[in-house]
Amino acid sequence: MPYGWDMPKTPIAQPLALLYVRVSTGRQAKTGHSVDSQPAILRAAAEKAGYAVEVISETGSGRNTARPALAAAMARLKSGAASALYAVDIDRLARSTQHLLEIAAESKKQGWRLVVTSTDADTDTHAGMMFFTMVAAFAQYESGMISQRVKRQHEARRDRGVVWGKDEGRRSALPAATVARILALRVEGLSLQAIANTLTVEGVATVAGGKWHPSTVGQTLNSPANRAPAAA
Repeated sequence: MPYGWDMPKTPIAQPLALLYVRVSTGRQAKTGHSVDSQPAILRAAAEKAGYAVEVISETGSGRNTARPALAAAMARLKSGAASALYAVDIDRLARSTQHLLEIAAESKKQGWRLVVTSTDADTDTHAGMMFFTMVAAFAQYESGMISQRVKRQHEARRDRGVVWGKDEGRRSALPAATVARILALRVEGLSLQAIANTLTVEGVATVAGGKWHPSTVGQTLNSPANRAPAAA
């Protein structure tokens, strides 16, 4: 090639951001983000950060924990086929506080970026990571408070001379930590099915060692031995 000629330049591929759009039946009017506005909001943020974009759409009820499109997006992020995941709101992305923290942990572990535009949560910034740290701290605090309330309730029954298995139902065979986890998920607003799914995914053991079912969760919540007292 003659001296002075420019070598052909190979275009550098832009990193890909997956824009996760979830529409829950009957909720878009409450949140103010319609199915049409979510992609535009996310596209503007991701393109400003230098990403090529692809919209990932999912539809489901607010109580439905199944998110096949999100699961597929997470698999692509893990494989390195995409570099970032964008969502408008936390409740669009995660089914619970614990689920949000799990997604953030996967982001850091696997080296991809998680951005929630409405809260400025971003795993690539110190301020954004502070947000996730605060969420984790609050979740731990909430779980601890529920555990304390359950403990106080049990102590109050003991002081009243309540006989387990006779006066107010049998003592739960589940560990106190499991009961507290179930109560915490219920406080977050999850349905019995959603709680069962979450416990199964988290690998929480049942008494019989099998899979969690809504009926099992319901029995635990409705048992006088486990029912959490109202907050003071």
